[in-house]
Amino acid sequence: MAKAEYRSSIRSRDLIKSALLSLLMDKDLDEITVSALAQKAGVNRGTFYAHYKNISEVLESIQSDVARQLGRLFQHLDADSIFYDCESILSACIDFLRRSPEYYRTLLTIDNGKGMLDLWRSSLINYLESSSFLAGNTIRNAVSYRCAINFAINGAVELIVDTLAGKTGLSLEVLPKELSRLITEVLDPYFHRR
Repeated sequence: MAKAEYRSSIRSRDLIKSALLSLLMDKDLDEITVSALAQKAGVNRGTFYAHYKNISEVLESIQSDVARQLGRLFQHLDADSIFYDCESILSACIDFLRRSPEYYRTLLTIDNGKGMLDLWRSSLINYLESSSFLAGNTIRNAVSYRCAINFAINGAVELIVDTLAGKTGLSLEVLPKELSRLITEVLDPYFHRR
């Protein structure tokens, strides 16, 4: 019985999240009511409130899901990967986004993508500054390295988002190779590798 209730709970959350994304294709977030969202999801308001406090919490849950999925792509990334396998890592990110481009375009239209992009950026930047990423390497200048990481990640994320939105005249296919070259050039001067 508990497993059925658990599956039902997951199903309800998924229906609510899908309904929110569907409604966001036609309306701004502040125009969506809990009643309209519950109706679109095929659940009652009580079910909605059993899982979420408000609509913003649903959006935060969606954003966290995406950040967690993207995080899995970087789970085993280390400094050597940046220099020797950066292109395939970026290709995996692009492939991830291309699986559901409308889904990500919709998420990125909310507040100009600020919440989503902040999650992506901070997750990547924090990881690139973490001891697990830097293990076995000495950073020549920590302040400059931090600036370089922010520069590389913010630029890469913006370029990917603008390309996804059709603003750059570039295709997603060319980005991994070009961004890989740029990121390694920006970060390489800061590492003393063994």
